[in-house]
Amino acid sequence: MTTFRSTRHVTAAALLLSAVALSPAPGAPTATAAVRPADVIDPPLPVERFPAQVKNACGIWKGLNWPASDRAHDYPVARSALVIRGGNIHRNLSGHLPATGHYREYDVTPRPPGRHRDAERLVRDPGTRTVWYTADHYRNFRKITSGCP
Repeated sequence: MTTFRSTRHVTAAALLLSAVALSPAPGAPTATAAVRPADVIDPPLPVERFPAQVKNACGIWKGLNWPASDRAHDYPVARSALVIRGGNIHRNLSGHLPATGHYREYDVTPRPPGRHRDAERLVRDPGTRTVWYTADHYRNFRKITSGCP
C-alpha cells in the first residue's frame, strides 16, 4: 500500500488519475468546440449595458484620441480637477485576451491627482479597435461590442 506524505502529493496523484480517466481513447473523436478562457465573460455587450462609468471613460479616452505611451501617464479630464491614467502597454501575460492582439490599458475612473487608482480598466487593441472591460484588475474581461471605439 502506498502512503502519501502531503496533501500536495494526494492532489497531484488525483489530478493525474482524472486526466488519464478523461483522456479519449486513441483514435476516438474529440470535441471541436471553441475554447475560451474562463476569465472572459460572455456574452459581449454594447457599452450601454455596462456601468455608466464605462461609457463615460470611453468618451474621455476617445476625446484624448486613445493615447499610447511607454509608461502609464496621467491625463487631465476636461472641465474638472481630475486625472485619468492610461495609454501604457498591457502585456496580456495571463493570456485571457486573444494572443494575436497588442493591447493598451486605460483607467475607467477619473481621480484627484495623487489618489490611488481603483481596479476598473479598459484594455484596447488599437489595431482592431476592440475594447475589453475589467472591473477586477484583469481577473475577468468582457468585450465591448459597440459604443467604445
